This record gives sequence, structure tokens and C-alpha cells, in this order.
Amino acid sequence: MKHEGEKKHELLANEDILYEAIEQFFASSPFHEILNSAEALMTTSHSLASITTDVTEDAQFVYIDIQFPDHFVEGDIALEVKAQYLHLSVQEKIKTETTSSYSSFTKTILMPAKIDETNMKSVWKDQSLRVTAPKLTTQ
Repeated sequence: MKHEGEKKHELLANEDILYEAIEQFFASSPFHEILNSAEALMTTSHSLASITTDVTEDAQFVYIDIQFPDHFVEGDIALEVKAQYLHLSVQEKIKTETTSSYSSFTKTILMPAKIDETNMKSVWKDQSLRVTAPKLTTQ
């Protein structure tokens, strides 16, 4: 007859074997890539949401400073002006060892004045996009 201590030791050993089997199953199956892709997507989505914007103006221009997370290296940034709103869209390509996916972020910003979208200029430096937009003059 086994003592209680031996039974606990045997149960723990069986538990370790079960955990190892589950880990090997997920590591060697399509679930592994799905779980890794989901984790990467969730991590990146949260970090894309950390994009910050700051809008300032002077007599002639509106300035939009957009700060991106440090990991943002490959993606598309689109700016579109409609009426007095600036629409910012960011799509980032997420690469793992075997897959690629995309994460996106959109934000609409109310401008302090109407701007001339045809003469907007932008400069990318140190994870920041600086947009300079001339104000529309009323004639």
C-alpha cells in the first residue's frame, strides 16, 4: 500500500506529464501559429492605440504632431482632410517567423481652422510625423 506522500509525488509527476503533452500538442499543431499570431496582434493593437496627436496653430498654419510607438517601423500612414476634420489612418504590417498580418488604427481630429489640404507638408523624424498645413484664407 502506498503512503500519502508517494501518492502526491505520483500525482505531481502525472500532472507534469500531462502539461508536457499539452504543450507539445499545441507547439506542433496549427494552434501554435494561431496563438502566436493572436498574441502579436493584440500586443501591436494596444501599442498602435498609443499613437498620440497634438494640434497647435499660429496665424498662418495648423501644426499636427503625431507620435508613434517605438516599434512602428513598417506601415502605411494616410491623412485625409474633409471639411474641418483631419482623418488619420495607420496600417501596420506585423511579421512573425512564418506569417504576416495587419493591424490598423484610425482617428479623426477636429482642426482649429479650415486648412488647405493641397499644400500640406509632412516630415518624419524620430517616430514622429510633423504635418504643417496652411490655413485657408477667406476671400
